[in-house]
Amino acid sequence: MTTKWKQSCKAFLSDKMATTGAIVILFSLILAVFASWIAPYNPNVVAEGSTRLMPPGTEGHILGTDQQGRDILSRVIFGTQTSLISAVIPVIIAAIISVVLGVIAGYYQGFIGNLIMRTMDIFFAFPAVLLAIAIAAILGPGLLNVIIAMVIVRIPYMTRVVYTDTLQESQKEYVEAAKAFGIGDIEIMFKQILPNVLPSLIVYSTTLAGVTIVTVAGLSFIGLGVQPPTADWGRMASDGKKVLMQGYAFVTFIPGIAILILSFSFSMIGDGLRNALDPYERSKAKEKKKISRKTSQHIA
Repeated sequence: MTTKWKQSCKAFLSDKMATTGAIVILFSLILAVFASWIAPYNPNVVAEGSTRLMPPGTEGHILGTDQQGRDILSRVIFGTQTSLISAVIPVIIAAIISVVLGVIAGYYQGFIGNLIMRTMDIFFAFPAVLLAIAIAAILGPGLLNVIIAMVIVRIPYMTRVVYTDTLQESQKEYVEAAKAFGIGDIEIMFKQILPNVLPSLIVYSTTLAGVTIVTVAGLSFIGLGVQPPTADWGRMASDGKKVLMQGYAFVTFIPGIAILILSFSFSMIGDGLRNALDPYERSKAKEKKKISRKTSQHIA
């Protein structure tokens, strides 16, 4: 591991908010992978001896039961699977496609670059959420179609990030030197420029994963996402609205809190990665710590 990456890792681990977010994501991943062993009940079957709409704290049902008598804790645990899948997989796929499109467009700034970026501009003409709803409505409900919709929606934004950084990198001296030595375009783009572009894309992708969780939950909430009986936080919140005004707000509130925590955790990791990978942001963070330390010493 190079000195640069060691410094970045050290800076990330020293960021309490970022490490907290990482711990939450790691915990969520464990829940998702081992859901069948961790969940006390089958999420799609009424627990034996249970009644409907039992409040949180009920013996045997820590988070209560929904209007069908299913254990909410079990459904929240299994809902972690769909939330992580629908957030991480689309972002990874979109990032791979965006790297290719963005690097090519930024390196070849003529007809090819303009063609790619003008195509991306067409997608920018539509608000991301409305575009996701339109694509999901055309493809139909279901987890696979939601993933496809989110990939399509995320590609333009991520391509723009890669394109902007590639455009800046392609003007630098090391690129001109590589061309002078007769190095091929493919090697320059993906072996020399790409490593300098990836940090920005990684930071942006992490932040987008948090936004994607909320968007996917919204699609499920309006019936265009994951379909019952599969446990999904957005769908759980949608089902809970039917009994919301009857005094059973916890049915909607609990999955809503889960969505908020997981999406915010990705955002915290994104902020931490930005501070760790960007030397300017890292220096600003160090300066803030020094000022904070001096202030606390002065007060003491």
